[in-house]
Amino acid sequence: MLLWLLTGALGWAQQGVIQVNVDARDAPRRLIHVQLNIPASPGPMTLLYPQWIPGEHGPTGPIADLVSLKFSARDQTVAWRRDSSNLYAFHVNVPQGTTALDAAFDFISPTDAGGFTAGSSMTTELAVLSWNQYVLYPQGTAADQLRYQAKLRLPHDWHYGTALAVAKESGDEIEFRTVSLTTLIDSPVSTGSHYKTIELGTV
Repeated sequence: MLLWLLTGALGWAQQGVIQVNVDARDAPRRLIHVQLNIPASPGPMTLLYPQWIPGEHGPTGPIADLVSLKFSARDQTVAWRRDSSNLYAFHVNVPQGTTALDAAFDFISPTDAGGFTAGSSMTTELAVLSWNQYVLYPQGTAADQLRYQAKLRLPHDWHYGTALAVAKESGDEIEFRTVSLTTLIDSPVSTGSHYKTIELGTV
């Protein structure tokens, strides 16, 4: 039974792709809107907000800047509760007949400069978008096994740069290729109204 559960969890991690849509059109106001679609099976589920960020050597995930969190499935609101001891964990009960859970929240960028990626990263004309601020992930699966497909909508006429490979682009909307959660968090987006990318050639 244990082997079956482990195999099933690994299979889900390899096949299920979490969709994360980031609307950064309000970045000049230090406000980011996030929507996620997370493959899920009926029953209890725990989702985590990134707490330990690579390169920061501490539990610095800016959970205090996450607001207006909502869960839903098939257009119906799903109740959630915060863990009593781990403020980065959210418990939901996925309804029967559901194959995916939708999550939505806003991220408010702070004004102070300290705190690594938890510090200020937006002005009226530029932003550094750190994906760890805009994702949730299911408990119990390694970050390298979780797959994310990210979409980003920028303010009009803003340009960007990132290590993420682009799948397609249309106007102010960019769709990136599917990557692991580890790669996503390690690939922030630099964007702004006065931004220019210079191609140095290909390898």
